[in-house]
Amino acid sequence: MPTIKGIPGPHRLFFWSFDCAEPTHVHAQRERATCKFWLDPVVLAANHGLTPRDLTAVRRIFWNTEPAFWRPGVSTAAHPGSDPRVKAIEVTADLIIAHLVDGRTISVPLAWSWRLSDATPDQRAHYEIIGDGTGVHWPAIDEDISVRGMLERTLAPRPAGR
Repeated sequence: MPTIKGIPGPHRLFFWSFDCAEPTHVHAQRERATCKFWLDPVVLAANHGLTPRDLTAVRRIFWNTEPAFWRPGVSTAAHPGSDPRVKAIEVTADLIIAHLVDGRTISVPLAWSWRLSDATPDQRAHYEIIGDGTGVHWPAIDEDISVRGMLERTLAPRPAGR
């Protein structure tokens, strides 16, 4: 999960990634202790070793942050108006992982791209960065994915009749 940058204090926050079984959430970590907060509404979902003082500090981060920052589809730690660009891409057995120029790493489930899901490992490994880094093209399978589409959770539907 990408780290949310610019959060003061000793806690690292990790923004939720797409998970069919869970609502929008953030993980917080301090040393080896972690917790998870649901975001709508803000509720502690799990705690593994954080003190009550730590949990209060993490809650304050949510209370003092613009609510629109947490809505689904907003890129984590992105400067308003920034245009995210991809530096490299990986396709694993389960994920499409984009490494962005600004240092963030984002991922979506491989199932979001039926063409990549059906592709061979060699076809998945051969890609071209397009649009000055705003997207990725896989020539062997004629698939295009934009960074904005990954951030906004836009998936490619499989054609009917397949």
